Amino acid sequence: MSTSINTRPGGGIGRRKGLKIPRGQPRAGSTPALGMNMKNIIIIVVGMFLLTSCAKSLIPIPGGISPERSDNVRINADYGQFPENYTKILKDYLQKNLSNHEDARVEFVNKPSKISIDHLGDTYLGYRVCLSINNKNRKGLYTGFKNHLLLLKDSKVMLHLYDSGLLKIPFELCVERSESNTIFLKDVPDTIDDISIDEMDDPSLKLHKDVPQSNLKTYILCDVNNKEFTYTFNESNNTFTESVGIDSIEYKSLRFSETHIYASNDKDVLINRVSGKIILSNEGFPDSVGDCKLLDQRKF
Repeated sequence: MSTSINTRPGGGIGRRKGLKIPRGQPRAGSTPALGMNMKNIIIIVVGMFLLTSCAKSLIPIPGGISPERSDNVRINADYGQFPENYTKILKDYLQKNLSNHEDARVEFVNKPSKISIDHLGDTYLGYRVCLSINNKNRKGLYTGFKNHLLLLKDSKVMLHLYDSGLLKIPFELCVERSESNTIFLKDVPDTIDDISIDEMDDPSLKLHKDVPQSNLKTYILCDVNNKEFTYTFNESNNTFTESVGIDSIEYKSLRFSETHIYASNDKDVLINRVSGKIILSNEGFPDSVGDCKLLDQRKF
């Protein structure tokens, strides 16, 4: 993304007919008159330096800008159609927008995945693809690989962000995390026979392949209007249950993403996996809002 700034030279005021400019006064867009006292110039320069130093100590200077995942997403939000030809879409886009694209080297970090992003006050929805790109500068030298995040919606690039110093692409926006791919530290194999060196770089490797799927649960404890609700979520088995005493109620309808869990039975449950907020909806009654603790295991 580039921003062009239209500039025009200052001044432009000359000695026109009938317009008199005193010789002791500086002209617009020009330097001060040479007759100005040097002592006054030094005082002004020192004063500006002191004011600038004080301003830097009083006004916080932002260290950088980072896009974030959006928490305010409707259940039936429109992400557009899945970009089957995403490689061609990105190739055409980068050839038009990337400088020195003929020599650019591109690595695809992941495949398209649904995401909603908050950036500079706006929310963007679509399919995220992250690239690592190394292209040449004006001197013909490679500048090093930089992370690029591109958001596709209906076969168009809706958003393009990349590491530029001020702007930083968070690692979490380019990596898919799933409870089904996690393993407790105590369950990590101790011997090198369990995992070969070559397999360590294999993204399809499941470290917990010998751990029963029924053990990969998330226990959710929620407080809604001073009433406690306990849920068990198993992403691998696609199950969501509510514990009522020693009994369990399994929800028939379940949908979930990286950021939300939505379950429906006689009532609807919507849990934000990032903030821990919960919304309970029951027909004929107003929605109830509460807070949850997202836990990886039970305490007892």
